[in-house]
Amino acid sequence: MNRIRLRRGMIVSSVALALIAPHVYAQSTAPGSADKAVELKEVTVTGSMIPRVEVEGPAPVISITGEQIKQQGFTTLWEFLDSLPQVGQQISDSAAWGSSSVNARSVNLRGLGPGFSLLMIDGHRIVDYPQPLNKQSNFQNYNNLPTGMIDHVEILASGASSIYGSDAVAGVVNVILKKNYQGDDLQVTGGGATRGGRAYGDINFFGGKSGSNWHVVYNLEKSNRTALWGMDRPYQDSVSDAGYGAWGPAARMFGYQYDAAGAVALSAMNGNGQYITPPAGTCGKFTNSQLSQSHTVTTNGTQIASVTNNGYYCSQPALFQNWVLTPGSRSNNGYVSGEYDFKNGLQLYGSAALYRTVGISNTQLNVFGTGQFYDQTTGQVINQAIRQLTAQEIGTSANTHDREQNWNLQTGLRGTVFDGAFHWDLNLNSQKYTVREDFTGYNAQAMNNFFLGKQQGTTADGLPIYAMNWQQWWNPITPQQYSQFAVNGENTSSSWLDQAQLRLNGDLFKFPWVDEPMGWASVLEAAHNGFKLSPDPRAADPATFQNPFGAYLTGGGTRQRYSLGTEFRVPLLNAVTWTISGRLDKYNDASSADVARTWGSGIEWRPYDGLLLRGSYGTNFKAPDMQAIYLTGSTSPVGDYIDPLQCVNAIKAGQNNNTWCNQVQRPTSQYYTLYTNGSRLLLPQTGHSWTYGFVWQVPGVQGLSVSADYWHMGVDNAIQYLDQNTVLNDEAGCLTGVKPNGTSGLSPYTAHVPDSAYCQMVTQMVKRNAAGQIVSVQSGPINEASLYVGGIDASLDYKFHTDTHGDFRAGINYTDNLSYKQRVLASDELQNTRYQNVASRVTWIGDWSKGPWNVSISGVREGSMRAPNYDGCNVLPNGIQPGMVTVPNGGETLATGICQVTLDGNQVNVADTTYKGRTPVWITWNGSVGLQINPETHLKFTVSNIFNKVGSIPYYAGGFEFVTTGQTADEYNGREMFITFDYKLD
Repeated sequence: MNRIRLRRGMIVSSVALALIAPHVYAQSTAPGSADKAVELKEVTVTGSMIPRVEVEGPAPVISITGEQIKQQGFTTLWEFLDSLPQVGQQISDSAAWGSSSVNARSVNLRGLGPGFSLLMIDGHRIVDYPQPLNKQSNFQNYNNLPTGMIDHVEILASGASSIYGSDAVAGVVNVILKKNYQGDDLQVTGGGATRGGRAYGDINFFGGKSGSNWHVVYNLEKSNRTALWGMDRPYQDSVSDAGYGAWGPAARMFGYQYDAAGAVALSAMNGNGQYITPPAGTCGKFTNSQLSQSHTVTTNGTQIASVTNNGYYCSQPALFQNWVLTPGSRSNNGYVSGEYDFKNGLQLYGSAALYRTVGISNTQLNVFGTGQFYDQTTGQVINQAIRQLTAQEIGTSANTHDREQNWNLQTGLRGTVFDGAFHWDLNLNSQKYTVREDFTGYNAQAMNNFFLGKQQGTTADGLPIYAMNWQQWWNPITPQQYSQFAVNGENTSSSWLDQAQLRLNGDLFKFPWVDEPMGWASVLEAAHNGFKLSPDPRAADPATFQNPFGAYLTGGGTRQRYSLGTEFRVPLLNAVTWTISGRLDKYNDASSADVARTWGSGIEWRPYDGLLLRGSYGTNFKAPDMQAIYLTGSTSPVGDYIDPLQCVNAIKAGQNNNTWCNQVQRPTSQYYTLYTNGSRLLLPQTGHSWTYGFVWQVPGVQGLSVSADYWHMGVDNAIQYLDQNTVLNDEAGCLTGVKPNGTSGLSPYTAHVPDSAYCQMVTQMVKRNAAGQIVSVQSGPINEASLYVGGIDASLDYKFHTDTHGDFRAGINYTDNLSYKQRVLASDELQNTRYQNVASRVTWIGDWSKGPWNVSISGVREGSMRAPNYDGCNVLPNGIQPGMVTVPNGGETLATGICQVTLDGNQVNVADTTYKGRTPVWITWNGSVGLQINPETHLKFTVSNIFNKVGSIPYYAGGFEFVTTGQTADEYNGREMFITFDYKLD
């Protein structure tokens, strides 16, 4: 057996040690090195402030080198982290319409949410991304850290607030940058997706120089990743790619109804709700435009009651061709780090990093829509007119560019006191992150004047009077004409973090019955951080300035934090070690947060050489997001929505309810304004976590080790945004006592008592006009939610050396999320929603090295998850979608799973089963082959997603991104191939 004996007697697998100390592993596997004991230097491993020699501690830590990340086909840190079994599905879709963080990626450890994990570089907290996630909360960007600078990454997927403070509720990601290198190295990588799009190029120059008492390393990296557009994936190009289950009666009878999905390129509708047929040949003049016919179908029970021909219009079948599936990016990054040794135990060190990135994205191009008006030219009322501008008319592709700049400066001094018994480290750090978002907008008033002319007055019914220029309406305009109402906008945002940290650690004393002394560490921190959102001020007036995001985010504020933490590592016996830590954080900001106290404890028991039994427990907290505190009157228009109150009223009246019960993009006149405000009453979110498990190096089997850990964590008093859907659903329930199920069913509303304080609050958050249509909705954060998650992590590592066939390594990592219990409000029932997410994930890697050759194969298996419309009623063959209802079943019990349709105004059960569809298991394989041509030159060929797998469209998929993206982040990419040329200059 190849073994490495640690100073304290523990034997661990060579694989685990290779991840943290690869230089030691190289020594241990050289010929004839078996059974040699190697003395290890103490190192600080994420999850503790006390240096130790043991690779494994009381809580599991994953570690992987930057080179291994590339070897598995990942081009960014985020791509690798998102593949880990411990990471849950993405909370935000960067490609979604109105996304406020298109160029950033968050990590959702354990599924608790991006804000509940902490990103650090070299053990120091990283500044927040300037723009809010989902227009709501703070998060940290994992997408702008260049892999060429990374030495290794350590991931602790368990709570650690007693060590690191706020945000470390679900865990910590600690990125260790390269520090020790001699010579210069040039690495060039190129490749892309074989299906098209996502071309990738990267040039990385890294080097280091040393003197008798100094050392410096430097890194320059330039990379370019082209965007993946809807046009690059034909199955994602058109709205008609929606699953057939999403096709309603009209679509099944007459073909896909593009106007029902907002895919109108050019149209005008008269006062009777009929489309005005465009002149012959009109649609062909526009890019991505075809003549289509609209039909409305009303139903009665399971039968078609009537069909209405609404006339002809120009549709855009490839609506999503210019929408980005994965944003592109161009980055230029630089990093320099150095140390100077004064030779008296004192060291001066420092580093400077600058990351500059341009993100490229787009969704729908500018759309102009009118409200209802009287047209003098034709002498009729026009209900609405819609015009989708094209890139040819605009003169550019009208992409949005997020220009980011993030710098990180630090300096420090470290040394020893009391004759080397204690080590101290004083660190000063300053960071700033700015985003300048350039976009193409338009002056809505000027465009209105261009197509409709000046208002000529008002009718007796109050309608504005215009003389519409139909010649300009039915024909493409030129870029010169577009320039009359074109505007170029710029949103800016910034965040900053200045922090000072003093660390002290050393050995205290030794119990007479143990071999090792008690370890101790303490940290004192002070930090000042803040953010500022500065949208283009013209966007405050939507009549003259429209942006493509539909959002006007404002706010800004600062925060001061002072922290004191301590940790003890106590050898109770030679085989038993106890760790205990505590921390106090004091906050000064506009919220109700004041002082947070957390503590943690861990136990390690090594009953014999090669076996570790371990466990940990800790309390955690997260300070209120600064975005949640300081957002002020941010607004965005919403036009793709369900109105539950109107839906309930329509179902009760037996009316055609497709207008309000289906999520369909509505005319401009039926948009409403969403207002989002922060709250200064927010309290810190509190939590807890525990783990227990084992690590076992299997005796008698060379290089084989296994581990298994149970983990649990929870968050109480969590900040939950009452988003527009929650507010509208609760408004309907509070006012009517029922809620809609599908488009024709009703069930009792039991979430809140109609006259409760909550109902009084939520009904005031919705403003409606005299016709009952929504004018505005208020949203904001409250301390109410709870979330508890638990599961099992397991791993197997196997490595052995042969004299004739080379070195072999294999590893498997598995996570099963056994529970995912959550509630939005304290009065809600705690529900286990595990099956709404991917419950299990497995990753594996196999590696073979011999002489100049290295071959690696790896893969990921994502478990199945519920498909859209799971537990809903099956659509009938004619496209009618029954509603799922919950009805009284005697006493206080409820009978569920009953599908109903409306027949002559009454609800009638449908003898049909509910849909139980699931997405298929997702498995991808990656591989690489490397060849050391000579001592200076190395060539590597990497393939990601070897079998060119892409996601399938579920039966009930509709909207945008028909492929289910909650399962994995790369369902559109397909196979990607890269070649890397590595040359050592000296």
